[in-house]
Amino acid sequence: MTGVQKVWGVAKKSPSPSSESDPSGIPPKEEHPVSVIISFGILLFLVFAFKQSVLDANNIPSGSMIPTLKVGDYLFVNRMRYSFRLPFLGTEVIHIDEPQRGDIITFIPREEPDKNYVKRVIGMPGDRIRIRNLNLCNPEIPVERVANPEYTCDETENLDRYRSPDIAYVEYRPADSGEWKHFTYRELGPEESRAILEDSDSTSVLHPEVVPGIQTDVPVVLEENIEGKKHYIVERYHYMGADIAPSMCPAISTTGCVLEPNRYFVMGDNRDDSKDSRFTGVGPIERSTILGKALIIYFSIDWRDRICHDFDASMAGGIGIHAFKLKDFTVDDQIAHCSPIDRMQDAETLWQYLVRTVLYRIPRMDVRWSRLGQILH
Repeated sequence: MTGVQKVWGVAKKSPSPSSESDPSGIPPKEEHPVSVIISFGILLFLVFAFKQSVLDANNIPSGSMIPTLKVGDYLFVNRMRYSFRLPFLGTEVIHIDEPQRGDIITFIPREEPDKNYVKRVIGMPGDRIRIRNLNLCNPEIPVERVANPEYTCDETENLDRYRSPDIAYVEYRPADSGEWKHFTYRELGPEESRAILEDSDSTSVLHPEVVPGIQTDVPVVLEENIEGKKHYIVERYHYMGADIAPSMCPAISTTGCVLEPNRYFVMGDNRDDSKDSRFTGVGPIERSTILGKALIIYFSIDWRDRICHDFDASMAGGIGIHAFKLKDFTVDDQIAHCSPIDRMQDAETLWQYLVRTVLYRIPRMDVRWSRLGQILH
């Protein structure tokens, strides 16, 4: 009898091929290690090809685009918005569109080809660009002012009030013809400005009451309208570019400079803390260096790296000098979660970074849930 054995006079059914887990009776085929490696390699290639040609993921390490982008924001960049490029080679295959005034773009700066910068397009090819450093109180600036500013427009007034901020006032003549055009502004109130800036992880935009030491100017948030595209910028009294040679021509603040073909003028929304086209290190950028358009913030973490970088634990006791008076990251928190190696983070080794992240950065981090899913414009 097939498939049956007699053991001590008892009939016992022997295993048959059909009783295995595979009903076909065919033993499973083992995957060769080489095929696994090849499959994994192909998967990695496709992932990186997609990242370089279609949709890239970037993080924001600096404060040049505050308040639109804060330190610790993670964003998707549409790499196919303006061109389709071959992955890994960067060669443009299909020219799709041109950046528009007001777009937030990523590009490769000429002096740092290993980095990607994120800035806003201010000037188009052929524009005559003029940037004057004007005080916000200047009636020439088209701004809707608040009724209760913290600063004074009267220099002879009591110095208990802060000095009024300066604005890098942009004017342009498209195709170098016609009348000067400009952007318009709406000033935000003191409390609203302070709330927007406080979790930016940048000491340069904090309110003077929060920053240790003596300051005489206050950051002001303005809603800038660029041809219908509204976004926030921040300005202070000090104009950071006053002592830096202009990148285009000596007349940029008087008669203006003309952008060459295929050159775009970009600026950061944090106008006093942005390395952009105003300065020789970046200058007007070439169309070929533009990688894509910023699309959406998909995650955001306030690591408080810059706060802890500037925090001085040796001076923080008692009256809080050299500590920051923040509501969500108190002086006691700074003493507990800021470390001496935070002050060396600009030149730290990988091992120091890992130690600092595990012991200090993770315990002090805060997720900015309200920023998740914000469309960038």
